[in-house]
Amino acid sequence: MMTRMMAAAAIALAVGSAVPAAAQQTTHGCACLHNKTGVPISYRYKWGEGEWHTVKLQPNYQNWICWKYASGQKSSPNLLFQLDVDMSKGSAWTTYAITRVQTAGASCQAVGKGGHYDVSYRPNTNNAFIQVTRRP
Repeated sequence: MMTRMMAAAAIALAVGSAVPAAAQQTTHGCACLHNKTGVPISYRYKWGEGEWHTVKLQPNYQNWICWKYASGQKSSPNLLFQLDVDMSKGSAWTTYAITRVQTAGASCQAVGKGGHYDVSYRPNTNNAFIQVTRRP
């Protein structure tokens, strides 16, 4: 009898300890950008048909792009992301596909591996152009 109670208690403890991780709620769809260029960069984004948001990201900094889900939803409008790839005084806005991942908050720390992107110099351009690549 005592062995059964101990076994039942061990099972309950094992199941109970697994619940908090599974119960973590996703509240946002996010991506995180990391500036690896050593100089400030500019990008802009908009959600669906919304307004453009322009951001200047300092060197060696990171910034998140997040959509807070409406109550009970787990999706966001389309994200349109553009990077000014021309490192001269001109501008050349180039569109990139940025995938968001579901997160439990609006921060780069909350973004899982699949939602991190590096902004770096495009190879063989003498640092004249930059690009966005997904982190390995």
